[in-house]
Amino acid sequence: MKRRRIPKETADQVAELFDREERMLMRYASVLTAGEAAQAADLVQRTFMAAALDWDTVDDRDIHGQRAWLRRTCRNKWIDDLRRSDRLENLLPHLARRYERTAPDPADTVIARVALEQCWKTIAAMPPVRQQVAVLHWHQGFSSSEIAEMLKIQPSGVRKHIACARRAVQLSVASYLDGPLIDTADVPKGAGT
Repeated sequence: MKRRRIPKETADQVAELFDREERMLMRYASVLTAGEAAQAADLVQRTFMAAALDWDTVDDRDIHGQRAWLRRTCRNKWIDDLRRSDRLENLLPHLARRYERTAPDPADTVIARVALEQCWKTIAAMPPVRQQVAVLHWHQGFSSSEIAEMLKIQPSGVRKHIACARRAVQLSVASYLDGPLIDTADVPKGAGT
């Protein structure tokens, strides 16, 4: 497996995030792992490694969004561990059913496809540079710094385009999903353009 090098600037930013959020995330992981300290510490370490590898996504968020990302990622890693292990069989039956993979509901699949089509329509209606940034970032997987270099714009400008594009896409598909993705009261007018 090839290891990615994390730029020093990113490593420093992740270290700041670690200093700020590690204690909270460790408490959360301890609850998930029923107090198993070594397992909780491993979950926290893997969560911050995921943050470093996907820093462009994490960095685009405010403090509350970063905290939510860390908790969701930690929980997902814990669930992945459960699924990979025999521990799922040892859980109480009602808890085991909660974490079992089930076939998607056909109606959910149709709604997801319609929502995805709406996402692409929203991206296609964006100003050219924002549209290009969105496609390069989400569809082709380029980082903010790579996109900035390709398009000859500042990385902060790329991050701003990604944030605005994300808000526009979230607003466009909110009616297809259960619960709001964002608080629409906080979205400035014209965020979708």
